[in-house]
Amino acid sequence: MSGDGERMKALEAENAALRAEVERLRGQDAAAGESELRAQQAMLRGFLDNTPALMFVKDLEGRLILVNKELERFVGLPREEILGKTNRAFLSTENADKSDEAEKRALAEGRAQLMHIHHRPDGVVYYLNIKFPVHDENGVVCGVGTVAIDVTSEQQATEERAAREADLVIRAQDAMIRELASPLLPISEHVVAMPLVGTIDDTRAAQILDTLLHGITHHAARVAILDITGVRIVDTRVAHVLVQTAQAAKLLGAQVVVTGMRAAIAQTLVDLDADLKGVVTLGTLRAGIAWAIRNSLA
Repeated sequence: MSGDGERMKALEAENAALRAEVERLRGQDAAAGESELRAQQAMLRGFLDNTPALMFVKDLEGRLILVNKELERFVGLPREEILGKTNRAFLSTENADKSDEAEKRALAEGRAQLMHIHHRPDGVVYYLNIKFPVHDENGVVCGVGTVAIDVTSEQQATEERAAREADLVIRAQDAMIRELASPLLPISEHVVAMPLVGTIDDTRAAQILDTLLHGITHHAARVAILDITGVRIVDTRVAHVLVQTAQAAKLLGAQVVVTGMRAAIAQTLVDLDADLKGVVTLGTLRAGIAWAIRNSLA
């Protein structure tokens, strides 16, 4: 019996030693686990605090539970004064409403949401916000995360590029309109014609004169036809355009022919005492072209 007792005592001592070893190993594992966890937390904090983006997490009540240094700089407060508060403590009502709506969609749809927030007291700043649901270790949604990237420079570059493109389009359209409003048509080697349509104001009058004089020079024209059949109203301005154009064309060695001269227009020009000396006037564009070709070959 004494031998059995001794063996029992030996087994109990061995079990006690095994339990002590197990507890020691568990303590080592726990310490290693805590050390690894602290290391991971330090790496995460380093990552969060050195990214130029705003990064934060809210709980399901909308309270901030994790923020990075960029958010501290954005808000102008240390994290101790930020944590536990909602975004309405730092954002305008408009921006807070947009943020809340995006977070609701992120939770409802279970996926990231994109949006822009661009109103700040110090000016327009554009942020590309990525909002997404955050899950705990059991896969249960416990909050909403946000990564907000400042894209102001990119947005401004895009707007400036769009403005330049729009300006180019406007200029091209304006040039096309001017060309259509006062088209210059080469008729033959030394004859050009410009049919005038609509109302002539001061801007268009200058344009007509400029286009015709350039056309005379470019085509070495001897005759320039101005057809006024489509001009709605012949008034002092129109009469002045005809006289001024004739005088300028003469200085370039070209003869101006005015066609579309109806009786009513002729009477108006007489009433206006328009001096059309040296200007050939004919009733139709066809007659003007025939006259111009004959005389340009002379």
